[in-house]
Amino acid sequence: MRLGPIYLFFALLLALSTWFLLDQESPETLILGEWEEIAWKYEKLDHGNVMDFDIDRLQKQEIIKNIIIHEAETWRFNPDGTLSFLEENEIKENLKWNIKGRGHILELHHKNNIVEDYQVVEVTKDELVVQFSSDLQVRGIVKMTFKRIPKKQYAQKI
Repeated sequence: MRLGPIYLFFALLLALSTWFLLDQESPETLILGEWEEIAWKYEKLDHGNVMDFDIDRLQKQEIIKNIIIHEAETWRFNPDGTLSFLEENEIKENLKWNIKGRGHILELHHKNNIVEDYQVVEVTKDELVVQFSSDLQVRGIVKMTFKRIPKKQYAQKI
């Protein structure tokens, strides 16, 4: 029996798998930059057959009463591991961030030793989606969606 083709197949499979894994950007590098909050939605509910619905401003205020949620419109993830919350281009708060697990847990560390955890559902070049659990009247998972704010391109000096 000839084992050469079998070894060649597994070597090729290993090489392709390694190339695929090395070709992808890590969540730590994809998340860097400025993100604008665009939507809050309930995803899973104990409330009839409703699967998701938009959260208005009053519901958002009710949700954030007992937990730390940042109302800044813009989140800036810096390469040095700091996160700045901006409102109208002014920094409201700075704290530390890191990605845990296999890129699916976003931890925010406050100066008073409080740690927030968000589940990273998706992070691409243009969109960031995180979730956190809510025990409001209609228990569910709140999904926050952000879009990337493009970096300003300046003309090159000649």
